Amino acid sequence: MLPAQSKTYRLKPEDVFGLLQEINHQENLEDALKLLAKRGLDFFNSTMAGIWLFEERKFHSLTISTLTEQQERFLKHSFLSSDLRNFFKGKIESDAFFEPSITLHEIDEQGYEHDFGELKKGYRFTEWSENLREFAIRRILCVPLVHYGQFFGLLALFSADPSAFDENSVYWLEQLMPLISSNVYEQQLRLAALDREQALSLLLRGTEILVKAVSEDQLLAEAGEMAMEILYLEAGFFHMEQEGNWIIRSPFGRLKQLEKVWQEWMNRDKQIHFPAGYVPRSTPRLRVLEESDQRDMPYPVKRIYIHPIIAHRGIVGELWLMDSGVRNLEQTQEILSAFVRILSMSLETIRQRLELRRLATTDCLTGILNRQGFEQRMLGEMANTLRRGTTFQFLLLDLDGFKYLNDTQGHPAGDLALVHVAQNLQKSVRLGDIVARTGGDEFAVVLTDLKAGTDAIKIIERLKKNLDLEKFGLGITIGVAEFPTESQDYETLYKVSDRRLYIGKQNGKGQIIVKD
Repeated sequence: MLPAQSKTYRLKPEDVFGLLQEINHQENLEDALKLLAKRGLDFFNSTMAGIWLFEERKFHSLTISTLTEQQERFLKHSFLSSDLRNFFKGKIESDAFFEPSITLHEIDEQGYEHDFGELKKGYRFTEWSENLREFAIRRILCVPLVHYGQFFGLLALFSADPSAFDENSVYWLEQLMPLISSNVYEQQLRLAALDREQALSLLLRGTEILVKAVSEDQLLAEAGEMAMEILYLEAGFFHMEQEGNWIIRSPFGRLKQLEKVWQEWMNRDKQIHFPAGYVPRSTPRLRVLEESDQRDMPYPVKRIYIHPIIAHRGIVGELWLMDSGVRNLEQTQEILSAFVRILSMSLETIRQRLELRRLATTDCLTGILNRQGFEQRMLGEMANTLRRGTTFQFLLLDLDGFKYLNDTQGHPAGDLALVHVAQNLQKSVRLGDIVARTGGDEFAVVLTDLKAGTDAIKIIERLKKNLDLEKFGLGITIGVAEFPTESQDYETLYKVSDRRLYIGKQNGKGQIIVKD
C-alpha cells in the first residue's frame, strides 16, 4: 500500500528498499524512471515530478508525474527552466568530476526564488514564475542522477508545502539516488549492448545481401535500406563522384522522391562553400547546420554526418546521414565504419567486374567494341529490330593500303590511322548506332532503323567521306547487307557483307557495294 499524500508522512527504510526492488524489476530504463517520478509524488509530498536526461549537452524530458491534468500539460509542453539548465551545465563544464549535490529551491508566493544558500544566490525561476504561482509551488528539490562522476540526468520534485523535503527525506534521497543512478547506468549499458548486438547481427546478414548485388544502383538501394535498419536512421543519401561531378544517388527514408530538391540544395550549398569545386574529406565528419543552411530543405535537419566511401583509387563517394536530433550518430560510429567498409568493398567488386567485362568486349587500341563485344550488341539489336518491325544496314569496312602504311612508316603510324578511323566513325554515327573494330584494319558499323535505298547510300557515302583518310594515304572499301531482308542470323549477314567487301576490293577498291 502506498503512503497517503501528507506532509506529516515520514519516509521509512522499508519504503526506500521497496522502491529499489520495484525499480530493479522494471524491464527497461524508461519504465524504471517513470516509476521513480511517480513514487516521488507519493513519498516526498510533491504535486509534480519530472525527470530530464542530459544527452549531447542538452536536457531532454523523459517522464513526468503530476496530480492534475493542468500540471501535466505545463510540464509536458515546457522545457526544463533555463535557470536549472544553466546551473547544471555550468557545474558539468567547470568540474572535471561532477559531485552529486541535491539542491533545494524555496519559492515565494510570487513565484520567485528566495536567496538562501550559496548555490542559490541570484537565481530566479523567471520562466516558470507564473506557473509556480498558479500551482502554489513553494519548494523545488533538484536531485542529480550521477554515476561515478558522470552526470546523465536530473529529478525535479515540486511541492506546495513550504515544509516539504525535510532532512529525513533528503537523507534518504542521498542514500537512494546513487543506487538508482547505478541501476539506471547499468540499464543504459545493457540497452547499448543489446542495440550493438542487434546492429552487428543485422550487419552480418546485410553483408550477404551487399556482396550479391549485381549493379551499382542495386547496391546503393540495398545499402540505404540497411543503413536505416542497422543505424536506426530516418533519412540519407549517397553523394557519389561521377565523371568529375558529385551527384546525389539512391536517397532513402524520408528523402525518397525528394532527390531533385536535395540536389538543388546541394548545388547551392556547393556554390557557397566550394566555389572552386567540391572537395571530399578522407575522414568522417559531423556538420552542424545553421538556420541559413536549412533554407528550402524538405524537412528540418540539425546535423549531417558524412562518411567517406573509399575504394582502391581513392574517395569515390560519401554516405550522408540526416539527424533531426532523434539519434546520436556518434554512438554508432564503430558500426557505421564497419558498414561503410563492407559497402566500399562491394562497390569495388562491382566496378572491377564491370571493368573486366568492358575490357573483354573493348578494343584496347581504339577504345571501341571488339569482335566479341560487337557480336553481343548485334544479337541484341537484331532482336530489337525485329520487335520494332524495322531494318538496319550492316557495314563491313576495310582500309585500302594499310599494309603499305605499316611497311613504309611503321606500326605506330598504322596504329594512329586505326585510332583516327575509330574516332571519326563514332563522330559520324547516331547515338543508337554501333561501331566496332572486328580485327586488323577491319571495322563494322550498324546503322539502325535505316532501309536500303538512295537515302541509305547518301548516309554511307557521307560517313566514308568523314573518315578523312587522305592524310594517311589510305582509302576504304565498304560491303553492305540489310537485316532482316537479306538474312535473319548474324553469321549469314556477316558473310553477305564480307562477300560484297571482297567484290569491292577486287573491283578497284574505295567502293561501296550494296548488292552482289
